Amino acid sequence: MRGCGHAACGFAEDGPGRRRLIAVWVVGAAFLVGVLVGGVVNQLGSDLPGHGAPKEPHCPYCGRRRPWWQWLGLIAYLSLRPHCPSCGAPVRIRRPLVEIGLGVVFGFLWITLGPSIRLLFYALYSAIFALILITDIERRLILNVVTYPAIVLGFIASFFVPGVTWWSALLGGAIGLTFFFLAALIGNLAYGSGAMGGGDVKLALFIGMITGYPLVIEAIVLTILIGAAVSLVLLITRARSLTDYVPYGPFLIAGAAITLLWGYGVAEWFLR
Repeated sequence: MRGCGHAACGFAEDGPGRRRLIAVWVVGAAFLVGVLVGGVVNQLGSDLPGHGAPKEPHCPYCGRRRPWWQWLGLIAYLSLRPHCPSCGAPVRIRRPLVEIGLGVVFGFLWITLGPSIRLLFYALYSAIFALILITDIERRLILNVVTYPAIVLGFIASFFVPGVTWWSALLGGAIGLTFFFLAALIGNLAYGSGAMGGGDVKLALFIGMITGYPLVIEAIVLTILIGAAVSLVLLITRARSLTDYVPYGPFLIAGAAITLLWGYGVAEWFLR
């Protein structure tokens, strides 16, 4: 049988393959955007804790401007030159890890959410969470310069993101703030100053606003469960003692991420 010579027939035959190819390219583009955002987040994570204004990529040891091929830690490591050309200090492994991590997250969000307003805000939340993870783990700081704009962003998002209203965002934020303010108060009384800081409380306010009521309750429960499980492992393996500091920001972020992505499905699984 002779095949159809019409151009439209050839396009139709190649349709599924073309669509798959385009999908791969789009996900790859989302990954690349995530890597670039990760580079910015890395630089902010180095500059903001010192109360300095964000600068172009530079070595944190000697202050010299990085060459263009070291603006991204991933490129520096792939080029096998992960050292400052001026002073020889290494480019922190954190930099490529954050860039790859955000690239994977952005690609996953595109696959999961597609082109949508939710994708835009979730990508912004991811960048904020990554920056908070850097400063909390490395410096034990969750900075006001990050959380205050994030809280404003969370309220603005409540007018655009499906499933969250302005009143549920405010109620969710109030619940998160109140619960973790009391937790910080009790923890500091029981274990001394620093058991949980004001940054954690403001982060909980932000998370409450972006998850909204009633999903903020799920986020709180997940945060407690994840924090308890990780702390128990650290105690059993003697990696930490009861008096050692363990940053709580990562647990809050983990609970928030699970809630944002799988919200009511997780709640239904718990309530079976």
